[in-house]
Amino acid sequence: MTPDFLKNVYLLSAISSVTFGLIGALVVARRVGYLAGAISHCAFGGIGFGLWLKQTLATGALGTLALATLFSSGENAPQLCERWSSFVDPIPAALAFAVLSALLVDAIRRRAKEREETLLGAIWAIGMAVGLLFIERVDGYASVSTYLFGDVLLIGKSDVWTAAALGGAILAVVACDFKRLEAVCFDEEFAELRGVNVDFQNRLLLTLTAVAVVLMLRVVGMAMIVALLTLPAATAGRFTKRLSATIIGSIAICFVGSWLGIWLSFLLNFSTGPTIILVIAIFYALSLPFGKN
Repeated sequence: MTPDFLKNVYLLSAISSVTFGLIGALVVARRVGYLAGAISHCAFGGIGFGLWLKQTLATGALGTLALATLFSSGENAPQLCERWSSFVDPIPAALAFAVLSALLVDAIRRRAKEREETLLGAIWAIGMAVGLLFIERVDGYASVSTYLFGDVLLIGKSDVWTAAALGGAILAVVACDFKRLEAVCFDEEFAELRGVNVDFQNRLLLTLTAVAVVLMLRVVGMAMIVALLTLPAATAGRFTKRLSATIIGSIAICFVGSWLGIWLSFLLNFSTGPTIILVIAIFYALSLPFGKN
C-alpha cells in the first residue's frame, strides 16, 4: 500500500468520525437508530442503480449510444459514452436514495396506520432487493461485499473531498439548529409547546443521518454502518447525560476506534470495516461495568 493510499483512508475516517460522532449522538438521544438502519439499507438500492447506470452509459445501452451520436461523429460515439460513464459514481446515487428514504421513513412514522416496524422492515428489504436486482445487471461485477462490508481499496481523493464537503454541510446545519434539535431529542412535547416545529426537526435529523450514512459506505459498508453510528454515542452516553459531552466523547471514540481498526486490519490482514466495528464494540463492552445508565 502506498503512503498516499493510506493517507486517503485515514483522512476519510477522521472526517467521517466527526460527522458520525455528532449525528450518532443525536440519533441515540432521539432513539431512532432503527430508522437509521432502514435508511442505510435503502442507500444500497442507490449503489446498485449507480453501478447499473455507469455500465449503461459505458456500453451505449438504452439509447445512450444514439444520444452520443447526436453530439459526435459516428466513430467517436462509443468513446463519448465511455467518457460519460467516467463521471458516474454510485455514491451520489446512494445519497439520493438515502435522503428520499429518510423522508419516506419520516412520513411512515407520522402517518402510517399499519404497524410501524412492519412497514420499516418492508422498506429495509425493498432497498436491499432493488440494489441486488440492479447489481445483477452489471457485467463483471465481482462481489457485492464491497459495498456491504466496505473496501478501502476503493477510496480515493475524490471520496475525501466529498466527505469533507458533506461533513462541513452537516456541521453547519447542526450548528445553526442545535438548540431546536436538542429540545426535540430530549422532550418532543415540551419543544412543541415552545413553538419548535417538531415534524420539521425530525425530518431534518433523518435527512442528516442519511447524508452521514453515505460518508462511511466506502470504509465499513452498508451492513455495519448503523453500529458505527450508534455504538460510539452509546458508549459516551454511559458516562454523561449532557448532549454536548456525549457528542465530544462520541467523536473521540469514533476517531480512535476507526484509526485503530484501520491499523489493526493492515497489521493482521483483516477486512477493515469489520475490524473497525469490532474495536468500537470492544470499547462499548468495556464501558458497561463502569458507565452509568
